[in-house]
Amino acid sequence: MSETSNGGTPNATSGYLVSDLVGLALEQLGVGVGGQNTDPQGLASGVMHLNMMLAQWQRKRWLVPNLVDRAFMSTGASVYEIGPDGDLNTPVRPAQILSSYARLLNGAPQSEDGDFSGKDFDGTDFDTPTNGLDGSGFPIDYNLTPIPSYEDYAGLSLKGLRTWPNYFHYNPAFPMGEFRPWPIPPAQVWELHVLFAEPLPATLKASDPINLPPEYWDAIMWCLAARLAPSYGQEASATVAALAKSSLNTIRTANTQIPSLGMPAILTPISNPLYWPGLEIQKL
Repeated sequence: MSETSNGGTPNATSGYLVSDLVGLALEQLGVGVGGQNTDPQGLASGVMHLNMMLAQWQRKRWLVPNLVDRAFMSTGASVYEIGPDGDLNTPVRPAQILSSYARLLNGAPQSEDGDFSGKDFDGTDFDTPTNGLDGSGFPIDYNLTPIPSYEDYAGLSLKGLRTWPNYFHYNPAFPMGEFRPWPIPPAQVWELHVLFAEPLPATLKASDPINLPPEYWDAIMWCLAARLAPSYGQEASATVAALAKSSLNTIRTANTQIPSLGMPAILTPISNPLYWPGLEIQKL
């Protein structure tokens, strides 16, 4: 097999190579069976199809194994670019911002990695308050409500309003997405956080490893076999189609995250036994 394999065993850290899974997918179509080498053009076509397939999977939340939280400082601008070398530098612009919040730094340092993971929020991760009352040095996060469409954003009467941010609109322009907080937060006071699906690898070469969780290996092989079948004058067999569907369902089960249903504040008064601080800002 390849350099990542030992008798068919994947590398412990990087999994199989692209060429491994493309070869296995072609074997399901009777191409390269019995140790015969896949022709170079067939391998090249398989790699192209694999990259296109992963680019499609990127747009399906349940096929992406991880969400990432990235942050950038407010500069007083009304729009921030997200993408390669943008205000928030990402390899590709996200198609959607799934959630966003604004962090009032309150004297705390800017986040080193833009993430809250690994932080204990016990006073050791941020500057200790000067006293126990003012909370200086401890950041406070405020959820931003999405403005769902550009048309709704265009309907704002006072787009240049500058004060405490409450909303955001994201326009997935290409190649740079456009993030618009509203009202516009002042510079160097707020840290803007956005949550989006972590990019899947979609620029792979035959010699690259498939650096994805192990349950993706099977799904890639069977789905790629079904995708490549027309190139060889075939219809995907019932076995290939069934195993492709089953493997995708496994990923769906592993990745599904369902946010809690919020209730309008009018239905959750403080006297309600189910009330907790912050519930009043939840919405359906």
